[in-house]
Amino acid sequence: MELVDSLNQLAKKVAAETGYEIYALKLKRYRGKRQLVVTIDREKGNISLEDCKTFSEKFGRLLDNENIIEGSYELIVQSPGVERELRNPGDYARFAGKLAKLILISPLDNRTVIVGTIESASESTVTIRERDTGKSYGVAYTNIKRANLKLEF
Repeated sequence: MELVDSLNQLAKKVAAETGYEIYALKLKRYRGKRQLVVTIDREKGNISLEDCKTFSEKFGRLLDNENIIEGSYELIVQSPGVERELRNPGDYARFAGKLAKLILISPLDNRTVIVGTIESASESTVTIRERDTGKSYGVAYTNIKRANLKLEF
């Protein structure tokens, strides 16, 4: 089993015990040092600094006990942030009513970028009401290059 797979399994175990889910896990080198970056999330509510601390302490202890990363490393636990990436139909459904930015592969109405409110999401498309025009677009997920939430002011 690959090191990242083992780390992911351990992270998911701790996440299940603490009420979080693993949004992303990356093992990388930064300035010659190994970094394990774990992004945690929860279905309802936001991730706080205290949540990151709680997960970091439990996961860090488990990593030390299991000793699966050779040598020194830095553990970084973070939240996905307020302008998080939208990655699957569940993300779009979860954030219905929120402002999002979609970057499209093929233009709709001569637009490759749509910023608006997510109205609904199915297994194959998301419906978004553009902020500037009020027009609704049904966008197939296969036509979305990248998407993320936008902070509303």
